[in-house]
Amino acid sequence: MTKLREHNEIQEYTWKENPDDIIVLVNRSNKNLILDLPAGRYRLDAGRRMRTLRSILKYPQIMALVEEGALVIE
Repeated sequence: MTKLREHNEIQEYTWKENPDDIIVLVNRSNKNLILDLPAGRYRLDAGRRMRTLRSILKYPQIMALVEEGALVIE
């Protein structure tokens, strides 16, 4: 049991995210957007917000929407 406890105390990975990695995406367009993400489709309605990880910005569809101003990072 001691080995198990030691292993749990020195975990390399956790489910807690770094607060600096969390962003809010806001749909500033007047259209409802369907985002094709690896975990599946996500509908982000016009004027709505999505709390997510900064790593979402690596997807071309998301970056294109940010560059055209449809999505804004807060």
